[in-house]
Amino acid sequence: MPRRVLVQRESDHFDLVEVQSPDEHALQEVMKAQVQLIPSDDLGLDGDLLVVGRETTLASGKIDLLCLSRSGDLVLIEFKTGPQNPDFRHALAQLIDYGSDLWRLNLEDFDRGVVQRYLTSPHCVPLLKGANDLRAAIARTAWKLSGDDEERLYDRLARVLTTGDFIYVVAAQRFTAAMTTSLEYLNATLRYGRFYLMELVRLQGQDLVAHAAQIVATPTNRGPVTQTPASGQANEADFLAQIPADDYREAIRDILATAVTLGMTIHWGSKGASIRIRTPDRNEPLSIGWVFLEGDQWFGARHLTFGVDLTTLANTPSVRQPVEVFIERVRAIDGAKPVPTKLNAYMFEPHILPTAKDALIEILEALIQAIQGTQ
Repeated sequence: MPRRVLVQRESDHFDLVEVQSPDEHALQEVMKAQVQLIPSDDLGLDGDLLVVGRETTLASGKIDLLCLSRSGDLVLIEFKTGPQNPDFRHALAQLIDYGSDLWRLNLEDFDRGVVQRYLTSPHCVPLLKGANDLRAAIARTAWKLSGDDEERLYDRLARVLTTGDFIYVVAAQRFTAAMTTSLEYLNATLRYGRFYLMELVRLQGQDLVAHAAQIVATPTNRGPVTQTPASGQANEADFLAQIPADDYREAIRDILATAVTLGMTIHWGSKGASIRIRTPDRNEPLSIGWVFLEGDQWFGARHLTFGVDLTTLANTPSVRQPVEVFIERVRAIDGAKPVPTKLNAYMFEPHILPTAKDALIEILEALIQAIQGTQ
C-alpha cells in the first residue's frame, strides 16, 4: 500500500501519495543534489552530511556519493539503477570496491586525492565553491565544531581510513527480501563496515511533488572497533622534506596523492619513486612516471617525468592504446621536455610543474578511466 502524507495549507488539505518515479535517474539526481534528505540519524550519525565526493573517479570507477559526518565517519552511497537482483549485487560490489580504494589512505592523500578534486569539479555544491581543502570545506558547514570536536573528527577519519570501517549505503526505490538477507549476512559476518539500504520516495498530490529517503535495513549493534594507528608515509615524507621550493613540493605532493587515490602504486627506491599501474598482462605493474630529487635520474628521467619504457609497454598490450594517448596528452602540455633515451617520456622541471600540475592530474584521471573502459 502506498504511503501518504497529509498536507494542510490554510483551510485546504490534501494527500501526497507515494508513486513510482517514472525516471529513476532523475530521482537519484534529486537525492545527490539534496544530501540533507539522507536520514543521517538512522545511520547512527549526528547532523547533516558533508559531500566530499560526487561522481569522483577512484581506482574502481566513479563513486556516486561520498559523504563525511561531523564525527569523522565516511558514508559511501551507490544508487541501484534497476529493480532486479543483479542490479543490487552490482551496486553492492561497487561499494565494496570503492571502500577498498579508500582503505589505508592517509589523511593527506584522502584530502588531496579525493576531496580537493571534488571541490574543483563541476559537481561541487555552491556552498563549497572556493574551499580549497577538507578543513576549509568543514568550516563551511553548520557543524560549529569546537577545537576538541575537530580533533576527534580527524582522529576518527584517520582510523576509519586505516581500518576500512566505512558506512555503506545502497539506495533505490524498492528492495526485495533477498536483498535484505544479503545485507544482514554482510553485517553479521564482516568485522569492519556497516551496510544499510535506503529507499528513495517520491510523493505527488495536486500540483506538488515531494521527495524523501528512508533507511529500511540497518546492521545490528556491534562492539567498538579496536583502534589501529594510521600507517605512515616515511619515504614520501623524507623525499618531500628535501625539496626546498614550496610550490614545486606541493605540486609533487598533489600528484602523488592523486595517483594513490586512482589506484596507482608508488614504488620508492634509493633515489626516488616510480608511479605504476596494474595491468592484466603481467604481475609486475607498468611504470608510467618517475620522480627524483635534483641531481638524480633514471635513463634520462629527471624531476617529475611521465611516460613509459617502450619495451615494457610492448609486453602490456591490454593498456597500450590508452597509455599511448596518455603520453601524447602529456607531450602537449606547455613546458614538457622529451627524455632523449629509450623512454618515450616527458619531463617537467621544478619551475614548470606547478603550472602544469592541474593538467597532469586531469590526464592521470583520463588514463584510469580509459583503462577501466577496456576491462
